Amino acid sequence: MKKFIFLIPLIIGCWFKKEKTQYEKILEYEGKYEYIGSNTLDIVASKLDTTLYAIVNNAKYPLKHLTLDSFANIQNVPVIFERDNNNIIKSYKTDGTTFNLLSTDFERMEMLPRKELLHKANNYLYIKPLKISDGLEIGHIENSFKYPEQIIQMVKETIKGNYPDVHSILIFKNDKLVLEEYFYGYEQNKPHQLRSATKPFIGSLVGIAIDKGKIGSEEDKLLSYFNSKYSPIENLDEQKRQLTIKDFLTYRHGLDCENDNPKSNGNEQKMMESKDWVKHTLDLPRVKEPGKTSSYCTGCALTLGSLVEISTDLEIEYFAKINLFEPMGITNYTWRFAPDQSSLTTYSQMSITPRDLVKLAKMYLDGGTWKNRQILSEKWVEKTFDTEEGGYGYLWYHKYFTIDGKRYDSFLASGNGGQKINIWPELDMVTVFTGGNYNSYVLYGKSTPPNEMIPKYILKALGE
Repeated sequence: MKKFIFLIPLIIGCWFKKEKTQYEKILEYEGKYEYIGSNTLDIVASKLDTTLYAIVNNAKYPLKHLTLDSFANIQNVPVIFERDNNNIIKSYKTDGTTFNLLSTDFERMEMLPRKELLHKANNYLYIKPLKISDGLEIGHIENSFKYPEQIIQMVKETIKGNYPDVHSILIFKNDKLVLEEYFYGYEQNKPHQLRSATKPFIGSLVGIAIDKGKIGSEEDKLLSYFNSKYSPIENLDEQKRQLTIKDFLTYRHGLDCENDNPKSNGNEQKMMESKDWVKHTLDLPRVKEPGKTSSYCTGCALTLGSLVEISTDLEIEYFAKINLFEPMGITNYTWRFAPDQSSLTTYSQMSITPRDLVKLAKMYLDGGTWKNRQILSEKWVEKTFDTEEGGYGYLWYHKYFTIDGKRYDSFLASGNGGQKINIWPELDMVTVFTGGNYNSYVLYGKSTPPNEMIPKYILKALGE
């Protein structure tokens, strides 16, 4: 009888193998694969949400599991993994093209907010930011907020994964950096891509070019600067000829350009399919009277970047280096402007450290000065902040929150993925978020985490 009892687990062990967890299953697909052109992409499994991600240029995009080895990408196009004779993953196929697995030995992107605090987020302890030689003064959060525990709870919720893919949170209040937290392997010296949050700083460069006399003023007729390079400009009528630089700075262009409208001839996707993104924008037909209503259009900012190059006879990256970044002690950044198809995977964007974003925003907060040096004219900053409710002031967006009947006004540089640089003049505050929630609205039908975190935690912590 005893022998029979001992045999039962042995027999069961032969019949059944331990069922793999969902995370263990998706680990099979990890690796470095071929991608479009000579590029590569990484496929990485996340233990936090048991989801498979495609990583392209440090941006991660979820792959939705369908069945067996079949997934779907963010455009809902099937991605089918293929196996060899030994049942090992060898490639993936999408849209009729096969991309081979190159290696399973690769540097994986960090998929956890804080791996050392996994399941122990409540052990987080606030430490005031580190003082370094970048010109930012340091302070303690308790001296800047009535309810600092709200801020601390926000960090804990981020560590728990309740606000996924927030890469950094920085708060600068009353002339001091009082919070500096990084997640998912990001740290102080690692530049972060800005996506469309690059655009307001292109506006800064237009202002500097005007200050230096390279451009007459923002009231100048825009097309006159481009006639020699892009002649003939299409769809011209008298109102289109009257377009000013200011009309593009405020997105009141009147052209058939609306990023969120797939039927618009100038929406970002259609623009990127053209060979020259500035030419594509300038050739768009007019659908409204310029200078009246705003319509968010990526082509406007890119055209203004090209305007800086034409008017100064310098590449915009160099003009920015000598007139904006170097005077502010900013050196740890990358930027390749190139508004054409060579930027299909880089989006003509800057990558810069969050602390340097604080400095750039602080410069605006202080009327265009940094360390007593006038970087941008005070008048340009005043015009930037002198905008209608919910409108655009020289490529900065007037963003406000209302809490318990009180309105909190800010001016926002925003980029896909959760890049949020908010300047709060009335609060003497700058908040900076970077993140990796790319195409979150398309994927999940909701905005990125900072839009909830700012009113729920930061503004509530003020205690006003």
